[in-house]
Amino acid sequence: MFTFLSPFLAPFSRLLAIGFLLVNGALWFGVEYAEFPARAYSGMVETDFNLGLNNRIFGALISSVHLGVLCYGLWAVAKIFSRLNTGKWYVPEFSQCLRRFGISLVVFTLLIPVVQALMSLALTYNNEVGKRMIILDVDSSTAPISFVLLLIGVLLSLMASVLVRAREVAEEYEKIV
Repeated sequence: MFTFLSPFLAPFSRLLAIGFLLVNGALWFGVEYAEFPARAYSGMVETDFNLGLNNRIFGALISSVHLGVLCYGLWAVAKIFSRLNTGKWYVPEFSQCLRRFGISLVVFTLLIPVVQALMSLALTYNNEVGKRMIILDVDSSTAPISFVLLLIGVLLSLMASVLVRAREVAEEYEKIV
């Protein structure tokens, strides 16, 4: 099954990365759609905020940086699938890409509360005094997903380290024999 899907997964990963950034930008700069990413990233469900041009620009920049971390990881995944397609699955670059993807998941997950705080500030900074906000929220519905993403990222990084060490041991063994 993997050999059937493998040729499509590298371009799909790249398209997904590009698509995330394009859709994010389109949502922020479509005036009628900007409320969706604003509420999703800021955690402000029933709070008043501004969606003026400068608020949307700040929102788009903050969310694009956050998504950029994930897209960096998806680009590494695309490189992994490209290597698998050519039969080069046990080269140092494979381990580096696996580590990049794992680290990008860890960084993406750890940035969630920072992005939420920055987003709430970006959306309310030009509110009148007393209505400006910085929101830090741990949502019980998304916390398990974040925890799993964090664990997967750490495990992928550890697997990459094990692959590098296994290659070093194999090279040492070849020198002895």
